[in-house]
Amino acid sequence: MLTAWPFTTKYFLSYASRAFEFSRVFLFKWTVNWRFVDEEVFLSKPFSIGLLVAHGALLTLFAATRWLAPSKMSVIDNIKSLYIQPSPQKQGDIASRVTPRFILTTILTANVIGMLCARSLHYQFYALLAWSTPFLLWRAGLHPILQYVLWGLQEVAWNIYPSTTASSLTVVAILFIQVAAVWYATGSQDTPARIDKKKRHAE
Repeated sequence: MLTAWPFTTKYFLSYASRAFEFSRVFLFKWTVNWRFVDEEVFLSKPFSIGLLVAHGALLTLFAATRWLAPSKMSVIDNIKSLYIQPSPQKQGDIASRVTPRFILTTILTANVIGMLCARSLHYQFYALLAWSTPFLLWRAGLHPILQYVLWGLQEVAWNIYPSTTASSLTVVAILFIQVAAVWYATGSQDTPARIDKKKRHAE
């Protein structure tokens, strides 16, 4: 951000328009995830806006109900903490609840949400997904057999070229299952009350 400062102070609108480029039109023939919708729908502005809104809504939902859980504070209190730092003891308490498993789950779930709501996924994007799926399916608490089945179906779907209605439906469905299942599972596993209960039992 500091590196771009000389440019953004003079050409902010140019930077923002090219960095985000909401007006960009993707080619239907290259999409892996939305082949099952009509090309006219795929290229339409309402479709792209709907995906953008869904992306923002899912990130907000996870942030409010899952990702801020270790702080034991409301969304408003978390925003206030950006300006008024919590006491060192409070910060220590929060840090003790931010486990490696919590961090990895948060990062990978945010990535999968982005892929679920992407306007078009190309084959190289699978490199971001293939290795994270086993972990997220495990975190979702699904039966091991179901985990392997979903992982295998995902692998098959991403290796079909060009994508088909069935393969693209499979890609989107498994992304949705990962997001929904992780949200449901972590609601019972990572709430502050449950974290404290586990710590008391450990002691």
